Amino acid sequence: MLNKDALKALDDARLEYEKKVADVLARYGESSEPPTTTSEIPLKPAYTPADLEGFDYLRDLGFPGEYPYTRGVAPLGYRTRAWTVRQVMGVGTAEETNHRLKYLIEQGQTGISLTGMGYAPFESSDPRAEGLVGAGGVWIDTLSDMETALEGVDIGRISINQTGNSIPAFCMIIAVAQKRGIELAQLRGTIQNYVLPWGEGPELRGNHYVDIVQYCARNLPRWNHTSVSVRNTREAGISAAQEMAFGVFQGVYTINALLARGEHIDSFAPRISFFLNSENQFLEEVAKFRAMRRMWARLLRERYEAKEPRSWQLRFHVQTSGVSLTAQQPLSNVVRATIHALAAVMGGAQSMSVNAFDEAMATPTAFSQTLSLRTQQIIAFESGVTSVVDPLGGAYSIEFLTNQLEEKANEILAELETKEGSEAFDYISRESHEAAYRRQKAIDSGQQVVVGVNRFRTDDQANNQEDGQPGDNADLPMSHEEVLKVDPVWRTRQIERLEGVKSQRDEAAVEAAKARLVAAYLARENILEPTLQAAKAYMSVGEIVQTLAQTGDPVELRRRGGFILRLYGSS
Repeated sequence: MLNKDALKALDDARLEYEKKVADVLARYGESSEPPTTTSEIPLKPAYTPADLEGFDYLRDLGFPGEYPYTRGVAPLGYRTRAWTVRQVMGVGTAEETNHRLKYLIEQGQTGISLTGMGYAPFESSDPRAEGLVGAGGVWIDTLSDMETALEGVDIGRISINQTGNSIPAFCMIIAVAQKRGIELAQLRGTIQNYVLPWGEGPELRGNHYVDIVQYCARNLPRWNHTSVSVRNTREAGISAAQEMAFGVFQGVYTINALLARGEHIDSFAPRISFFLNSENQFLEEVAKFRAMRRMWARLLRERYEAKEPRSWQLRFHVQTSGVSLTAQQPLSNVVRATIHALAAVMGGAQSMSVNAFDEAMATPTAFSQTLSLRTQQIIAFESGVTSVVDPLGGAYSIEFLTNQLEEKANEILAELETKEGSEAFDYISRESHEAAYRRQKAIDSGQQVVVGVNRFRTDDQANNQEDGQPGDNADLPMSHEEVLKVDPVWRTRQIERLEGVKSQRDEAAVEAAKARLVAAYLARENILEPTLQAAKAYMSVGEIVQTLAQTGDPVELRRRGGFILRLYGSS
């Protein structure tokens, strides 16, 4: 840093510059109030070393691949290993999903991220499934569906991300691997799981979020058993600092639960990962990823005294913002998603999914998903930004924002940790709802500009709106394809497949699996092995849910309902 005399000279020059800025603002009639980030950090027109008072390079920044990992967890960044290109996908039934998945892999996708699989607490034949099969991703009833979805896909080589934390769907992935003779120790992937406040006693017996972590730590050493998802919370409108704090808090809660079960910190911490969002404010987003990485490293080494460097390293998947996408002028979403993706790359993400431009209207088409894939590939192979690790590191504005975000996130984390039990999670939920209201209010008033929605609308948009017609896309064709629509035939085929599986399976194995599942549930044992047995017996997700819903005292079931609804029946 600069010496005392140099800082004095810099401060004098800065004051002169600020006078000029004030004069220019007055001349143009602009407000002297500075713009702020989502975390309410005022932004100066320019930053200098004076904004980094007390900054210590080795303590606060260091080199890539070295503690505190501000600059990334790998010494050479993407030069030795690119981020995993993991477009979220799932369409129709297992057949359609398998076709799309193999197509994307042929086009250069390097990871799998399946969505929608096995989250409905009822079967496809249930009246409640009408209109839903294939609407929010691939519908999975039984192991047969998972086998079809992954047919011809080398899951021993390519990693799998399971959105949501459905235990039956997870067990079906394991069952597919075992049927193919793949060693579980070689299976790579992530389940979107983290511990929530539920269970009883100091060891949280009966908390099946913990069961997932414990099972993976002992049987799937290369599987990320925890993926703390704050992405959807951010989508509500919370700030970047809140996204950091809420995510770290949920990670800490998971750590404490595992420690209460008697696990050693270094036995599970290396496989804790995070699922983050990338939003519009580019500089703040880059700084957010860097700040959260440093915050996590310090927490794991100093508070939890983890000894393994891999335990200190925050690793995260990024999905670009969905709430920022607009149904109006949808091709503009390509630009938005590119900015989000570039911020994630500059921030050092380990894997990424870029939202397709038509996701504001429907499940993406093959055309739009291919374009999202090309977005990642152009950044990776044409932009040149991957040649340098942490290319924005050292920029005064980025380091200032990194410091500010870490400070703000630590303040929010400290407040959360004063709350007991579920009170902290209620606070997170309340903040999310309030943020959603504030965001929409800002858009409606025009305070927050959304191009093509509240500013820069086309003449066709304005005229059609006056006529009471939508007309949002009149002058800007959406794509070369129509919006993907739910095909009623999907459900018909799905029901036929389900009935076929039930007619051919071993009913004695089904009954044995049911008995084992009920016994484990009532005894508060780890539920993974019994569910795996049920999956291999070709029990459906709906049957597993119903088996548990009919087990035990109704009051007890209501209290432990999080297990059924979140782990077996919803994402």
